[in-house]
This record gives sequence, structure tokens and C-alpha cells, in this order.
Amino acid sequence: MDTIIGHVWFMHFPNFVRVYFKGMFEVFRYRHKLVFCWLVLMQMTLSGSKTLKGFSRVTPSHIAEWHFRRLLCAGYWSLHILLWWFAEAAIKAFPPPEDNVLFAAADGSKKDKRGEKNPAAQKGRTSMNEPYCFGIRFVVLMVQWDVYRIPVDFSIVLPKGHPDYKTENQLFREMLSRFKPPTWAKRVIVTADAAFASKDNVQLVKELDRFDLNRRWGFVLAIARTWKMEDGKSLSNLV
Repeated sequence: MDTIIGHVWFMHFPNFVRVYFKGMFEVFRYRHKLVFCWLVLMQMTLSGSKTLKGFSRVTPSHIAEWHFRRLLCAGYWSLHILLWWFAEAAIKAFPPPEDNVLFAAADGSKKDKRGEKNPAAQKGRTSMNEPYCFGIRFVVLMVQWDVYRIPVDFSIVLPKGHPDYKTENQLFREMLSRFKPPTWAKRVIVTADAAFASKDNVQLVKELDRFDLNRRWGFVLAIARTWKMEDGKSLSNLV
């Protein structure tokens, strides 16, 4: 590896990175595992606009731009499996909190400026006060404690006309159901904004608390003003 005028040229894959990726799940075919390792290394080391063409300028000649594109277009491997593996490794690497409390936070977001032919692209706005946008909507599940915040799962929100369409709350419940907290977590607090404060989500957290014998589950959710109490009155009227 040579450094010249602030630019880095990688001639060989670093040994310490190679050892780390040695324990990765064997989900790749052909030379895709090597290309994926180079892709992650470029994401970590390079600054500025991180494009595939920019990555190919500093990688060896046998790792070209089309290698990255062919890897990302391959449909046989699951990005979720790799995310779970990275998240598990990151959680084990950081020290646990003294109170052994883990926060699981849900957040919905979007990525603008995507091609119109993308089957997951959609247009609209999340609320009356938000402008119209065109892009891909997704839901992320993150864990946090102290100063650490690690994404552990995500799901893309498909357009309503899609046969596999699911709401953000449905995707959130699926992610929360398959989430496996670390062993040191003796209490898990689920947090989210008012968009995820549905009665089904609250019921799921209560079921997790009932059937999980290793830890307690709780929730702190922002409740919308239209939330209705057992007597039929909305929260705004109660306040």
C-alpha cells in the first residue's frame, strides 16, 4: 500500500482485514467474496463522493468497476444475512453498558433520486406538511446504548400497488420478531416515533416480554394526538 499526495493506492488486500472477513458466512459464489471485501474496504478508507468508479481507480487492476456492479446486481445472496453478521460482530466488539439495558429503535426514512424503472420507487409525501418526493422508502431497526448506535435490520417499503406490499408497522413487527438481543441485555426498551405507535406493535412487545425468559421487554413510544383510549376519547381530548 503506497500513499502519494494524499491519495491511497491499494496493491494488495490488507492481511488484518482478510483475517476479519475469514469468518464471514459463505454466501457468495465465484470471486464475489473478494470483490465484496474490497467494496467494504473502500467504503471505510476513502472519503468524499464514494462511487463505484471512484473505488475502481484505487483498487488493483483485477478489481474493476464492472466487478462491483456485477456483485451488487447478483440476486443469489442476501444482504440481510451479511448485515446481521456485521451487527453481531460489532455488538460483541463494544463494551456492554453497566445497567445491561439495550434500546431497540425503529426509524423510517427514504432515499431520493432513483431511476423511475426501479420497482421499489414511489412518489408521495409522508405528511401534509412534507413536500412531495420520489425515491425508495425503507424502515431501519437499530440498537443503541451509551454512545453506540448500530443498525441490525432493514426493510424496503414497496409501493401500495405491489403484490408484496406491507406497511411500515408490519415490516417493523417482522424485524422486531426476528431480532435476537445480545446475551448481556437483561432489558430491552423499544423506542419509536408516533408513526410506529400502533396497538399491534405494543401487543408484540408485550408478547416478547411474556415469552422471553432471559430478559424483560418494554417500550417508550411517541403517541399521536389521534390515539383513542379505552373509553373512545382521543388523546388530544384527554390532554
